[in-house]
Amino acid sequence: MKWRNSTSGFTTLWSIIFRVKITVWDDGFTFGVTGKIHYVDPITHQLRIEVKPGEFDRINFEDVVGVGVIDY
Repeated sequence: MKWRNSTSGFTTLWSIIFRVKITVWDDGFTFGVTGKIHYVDPITHQLRIEVKPGEFDRINFEDVVGVGVIDY
């Protein structure tokens, strides 16, 4: 795979390789969302994460307080 300097190339690479745990801030509390990054939307400033096959969560960029790689 040739590396391209674009959001879609970055997203494709991450979605193929990494499962991540994203720590999200919500009204003074934090919680974790685990899954594969499916899409990074530069217009709405959201991450779309596949938490189960065919099931997605959307997370606003400003709510992300931590990211960790689970496996690769």
